[in-house]
Amino acid sequence: MRCLRRNTTLAAWCLPLLFSVAQSEAHSRYILDKVVVVARHGVRSPTDDRQYASLTGQQWPRWNVPAGNLTGHGYAGMVQQGHYWRQQWQRLGLVLPLTNSCPTSSVISLWAAPDQRTQATGDALLDGLFPGCGLTAEHSSANEDPLFDTVKMGIAHPNRERVLAQIHRRIDDNSPLSLHYRAAIGDFRKALCAPSSSSCAFLDAPWQLSITDNGQVKLSGPLSHAASMAESVRLAYSDNRPLSEVAFGNAPDAQAVAALMVLHAAKYDLVSDTPEYAKHGGSLLMTQIVNALSDAPDRYAPRLKKSLVIFVGHDTNIAQLQTMLGFDWQLAEYPRNDIPPGGSLEFLRFRDSQTGEAFIQLRFVARSLDQWRALTPLSTKHPMFAAQYGKAGCFSDEGKSLCPLPRFIARAKQEMVSDGATMPLYR
Repeated sequence: MRCLRRNTTLAAWCLPLLFSVAQSEAHSRYILDKVVVVARHGVRSPTDDRQYASLTGQQWPRWNVPAGNLTGHGYAGMVQQGHYWRQQWQRLGLVLPLTNSCPTSSVISLWAAPDQRTQATGDALLDGLFPGCGLTAEHSSANEDPLFDTVKMGIAHPNRERVLAQIHRRIDDNSPLSLHYRAAIGDFRKALCAPSSSSCAFLDAPWQLSITDNGQVKLSGPLSHAASMAESVRLAYSDNRPLSEVAFGNAPDAQAVAALMVLHAAKYDLVSDTPEYAKHGGSLLMTQIVNALSDAPDRYAPRLKKSLVIFVGHDTNIAQLQTMLGFDWQLAEYPRNDIPPGGSLEFLRFRDSQTGEAFIQLRFVARSLDQWRALTPLSTKHPMFAAQYGKAGCFSDEGKSLCPLPRFIARAKQEMVSDGATMPLYR
């Protein structure tokens, strides 16, 4: 076991030993035999900071990668995460057939959204899972992918009136919004806006709701820019930027950064986590997850029957799945249901070694802000933060919440719609 404490440059030498040790530790009645993951990309640069200076009256720091790209720090963190995943899954009994320490054709399928940050995250995870094997993420050759961009591509057809009614009910529960979020707006203004009466005027704009022709919902007013600015602060802290570049020195620790995330969380609480909106945007991806877990005779079965099926997308994709399943979490210092960089839904399928029955352990896992900032090595002693899904019919075994696979799939299918069902995928 000494090799597990060495640095990742020796990972290829350690893996054969890790493989045999992991199998010997799998003594539970329930043995892991399949993993499906939906992961958010790692730490990236801001995507839309060109207006930040004019909006806030402050000069925002520059990044050394193009807008929206995965950073070097983000890549290193996702390599760590891939290595950590393999340790954990093999410890639970997952068998990964290898040839010269590299996976055989039956082991893994990793499909990423068609963005640099998601593709690079996929490459990093593969480097961590199977170092030295030269594996790269698969992705669409187009700029958009139905699995990840269902709403954006106009494939989703939610009931507009139902979407607006559901959002209005949520807004009414927090109305008037200008008062409900007044303290958060005050903290945001103090940390990020220049001390001028003309700075951050968007924070004083009225809250307005709109929906585009292709079904995308937008809440303008303070959230129009504040959500992305707050995310930029979180990214700067997570990327280990100098604290002077994190909210202009006004967020010296993880708790201060988290306090500025309230308006970012409001974007999801009020709009993105809307059931009608989520199921039309997430059903294509959910269908692939369900088919992978059930080994369904699907047209994509050769891809989905592999031991590891990983999708790398965006926080919006995870938010849609989370809403469809009614899965809530609160991890580390993050707001409720927050999806930080690298945050992932893990669908772990276990087999009862006595009866052959299949069960699902669904977890959301994420690193804390300080784990990201320091690139803290992940291990059993220093794990990612995790929340488990548990509904009626699930039970606990050795700390795992296990849900009967047929019941879990039936619940997921209740929320699925047929939007885009005939669309060709993985192209």
